[in-house]
Amino acid sequence: MHTSVLGNTGLRVSRLCIGTDYADVYGGSPLGREILLKGFSFGVNFWDTSESYGSYPAIREALKALDRSKIVIASKSYGKTMGEAKRDLEDALREIETNYLDIFMLHAVDTLEDFNARREVLNFLLECRRKGVVKAVGVSTHSAKVALALADIPEVEVVLTVLNIRGLHIRGGDLQLMHSAIKKLHDAGKGVYLMKVLARGKLAEQAEEALRYVLENPHVHAVSIGIKNLKELEKAVKIESEVSVRGMQP
Repeated sequence: MHTSVLGNTGLRVSRLCIGTDYADVYGGSPLGREILLKGFSFGVNFWDTSESYGSYPAIREALKALDRSKIVIASKSYGKTMGEAKRDLEDALREIETNYLDIFMLHAVDTLEDFNARREVLNFLLECRRKGVVKAVGVSTHSAKVALALADIPEVEVVLTVLNIRGLHIRGGDLQLMHSAIKKLHDAGKGVYLMKVLARGKLAEQAEEALRYVLENPHVHAVSIGIKNLKELEKAVKIESEVSVRGMQP
């Protein structure tokens, strides 16, 4: 499993990130814990979650068998106010049974107007970072225009955005603009990782081609893939192992 440092955060992450947006798998089923632990045995140390995914139970149970410092956990909040974000952060810490999160993000910021309206939340997360409750502050977005603008915002350290071979689910721009935004983010020292690389299953029939497409991008540190079973995990790990990118450590 290739790894790299996530921008300027100092967090070393596996190129594969396990996306946990399946409550039926990660919300209490033993399978969710099994996937996370098996993934770790393959070298996958990066887990993506959110207050809305219902996946904290599997993460909590998997962590009981691991050294917390070896895992990078990213969570998110749709909160529009400091109070809402504080609730979501506290829920995550309590339900995962950890005293810090590696990354906490403003979730689904798809316009600059929304970003500016959530400055209160950003300032709250920056204070949490100063206290050590959060190690890095980020933003998730489907918008190429927002992703491009985030490169110039120093407070934002990590960006989770959309990229796939057909440009599906990209808002505020097209595939070409998203590629430009990702390069700009990378060059600005942001940690960059991707979501919807299989377009929520729409690219399942060309999954290997689609995964190779994003893994070969030299401006991306990690790729989050929603994993529902061990077979999918093993396939993703195999494909990742076959794609080399300059700057990635095996």
